[in-house]
Amino acid sequence: MTLPPPPPSAPSRRSQRGRWLAAGALLLAALGGRAADDPYAAVALRPGERQLFLDDFILGDLDRAQRVIHQPRKYEGNPVIRPDVPTDGLGIQARDAPSWDEKEQVWKMWYIRFGDDGNGASGAGFARSKDGIHWEKPILDLVESHGNRHNNLVVVQGDPKAFTQHVMIDPHAPADRRYKGLIGPRGRKPIVSADGLTFTPLAVEAIPSEDESHLNWDEPGRQFILTVKHPGPFGRSVYLSLSPDFEHWTKPELIYHADAQDQALGEKYIREVEADARMWRPTVNESREYNVEIYNMAVFRYEGLYIGLPNYFESSGRIPLPRGNQDGINSPKLACSRDLRAWTRVGDRTHFLPISPMGPGVWDTGQIMASSHPVRHGDELWFYYSGIDVRHRPNVPRVADEYHAAIHLAKLRLDGFVSLRSGAEGGFVDTRPVTLDGGHLLINAVAAGEIRAEITSRDGREALPGWGAADCEPVTGDQLHAELRWRGRHLSELKGQQVRIRFHLKDGDLYSFWLEP
Repeated sequence: MTLPPPPPSAPSRRSQRGRWLAAGALLLAALGGRAADDPYAAVALRPGERQLFLDDFILGDLDRAQRVIHQPRKYEGNPVIRPDVPTDGLGIQARDAPSWDEKEQVWKMWYIRFGDDGNGASGAGFARSKDGIHWEKPILDLVESHGNRHNNLVVVQGDPKAFTQHVMIDPHAPADRRYKGLIGPRGRKPIVSADGLTFTPLAVEAIPSEDESHLNWDEPGRQFILTVKHPGPFGRSVYLSLSPDFEHWTKPELIYHADAQDQALGEKYIREVEADARMWRPTVNESREYNVEIYNMAVFRYEGLYIGLPNYFESSGRIPLPRGNQDGINSPKLACSRDLRAWTRVGDRTHFLPISPMGPGVWDTGQIMASSHPVRHGDELWFYYSGIDVRHRPNVPRVADEYHAAIHLAKLRLDGFVSLRSGAEGGFVDTRPVTLDGGHLLINAVAAGEIRAEITSRDGREALPGWGAADCEPVTGDQLHAELRWRGRHLSELKGQQVRIRFHLKDGDLYSFWLEP
């Protein structure tokens, strides 16, 4: 089957070079001590670390190739966790991905509950699963609610009405702090637990925040990453706080906010949704009040970079009092960074997890809130997200009745965020100068035609003898782990040399490449 060709407006290699060099200078400082003022500095390819194409950092020249964003495929059995017990209320949401418990061999998830009218309810709801699809809500007998303790609610000691926002497993922590979390509808107070069911607040200051946040552990950086919500340009914006020990946190600093182009794209998107009879349309739609804000942003480490899922709240107007707030559409786009401060909006700023058309049992039609990070299942990345049917449902007796929400799942191929694509006429993707340290070059790709590679001189002018595209055995088909080989040669011969790798694509998508020993 022939893949669609890139758009006719795909930039040529010469037209893109100046833009890449300008952007690359800033990114160089964050990686391996390479000089920020030398955009031609060679990148050391660490064995096993995959190189993705969300930004231009690894790229040199492109010819007849185009970056393509790939949206995860929503699971046909959604939602995977529903509000089906009394203490769940009318809707449940999650800001954290499931944590794998190696000891118990199960996935564990703690979720936020909305609209529960029971007396004394506290803590988050707890669910567990063997396969990540089928979830159970065990009876914990910890919290009195609806006249009994027959529920799955966890508890925070000393704070029976704690609003539990986050819980995760920390595999590096002492036994009594193996589970870590944050509580608070405003501000985030650290809590810890030995069993993930009964938590103790730490005697530390709360991290300032409004009502949204995301928590992750950055293994290479050996730090906790917390993104919180505060005002910024155009309204809601993302701030960053870091901690090496979960007790001492940096002052939140602004790292991501909407810009003028986001405003123009937001207005266009609202009008597209309004014109589509399949879609839920905001109840309030006042073009004079259109505004785009960043509602929250999950930030996680993936291979050699940080990936962000900024939730774009495309507001369509003010909701009348007494409810107040704003109507509109809420869903994630895709961004990346090399240093957690300078962020690149990926591709053409398309929605990464868009709202779904309306239908029986479909709840992710108005808002989608991504969880903290994808989890790997085999050769797939699984994205759990909160799906909400509307932003505002007027003429209901309680705010809690305004919407319904559940936890959903979407799946993506490994490394599948973006690809570099060339059509049947063929094209190439050239890296910037790289230093080789491995004996095997592997790619993740789909080729209806074929993919070859050549190793060129540092300046990219010519292929090294014996390392041309004609000497390379072609890769075809859907390949998550394919090796590129040159007849009679072994890549270890070039160990330590500064070269470029040029991938020749014919009717194919290249998702990533990497070296192995």
